[in-house]
Amino acid sequence: MNSGPAVSIFDLYEWLPSYGENSVTVESKGLDLTIKIEYDSENEYQKNHCRELQFDKVCAFYRTAFPGVSILNLDYDKNAESPPMGALIEYPESEAAYAWNQHFGASRQIKHYKIIFLSENIIVEIFASNVVLGDEYVISLQ
Repeated sequence: MNSGPAVSIFDLYEWLPSYGENSVTVESKGLDLTIKIEYDSENEYQKNHCRELQFDKVCAFYRTAFPGVSILNLDYDKNAESPPMGALIEYPESEAAYAWNQHFGASRQIKHYKIIFLSENIIVEIFASNVVLGDEYVISLQ
């Protein structure tokens, strides 16, 4: 299956420090998937901050090491302009998303997302209906 060209949805480096995230947690509950991204703040009194990528109506997701070996049978468009590393990207013409949409019919609209976390060296690929970037919050150090 072909991914088609990639489109940047959120550039995490608009709010992450230049060295990236401190940690990434992937949590799945029911049809929802949350990726928690922890990072340092410029404020010396509130060091640990977090933002979440929240995906809904997830039908599949894949997490692997980066760089590493992918077991997904997807061909990524090598000729298209690449979005920035560390950005959440969508593949609007993904044949895999199209196959999921055919499977669900009119009951669900699936999109193909992918993100690479550079400091954590992981890739997460998600097939979901929608994604929302949560607000920043401070992590309590108790």
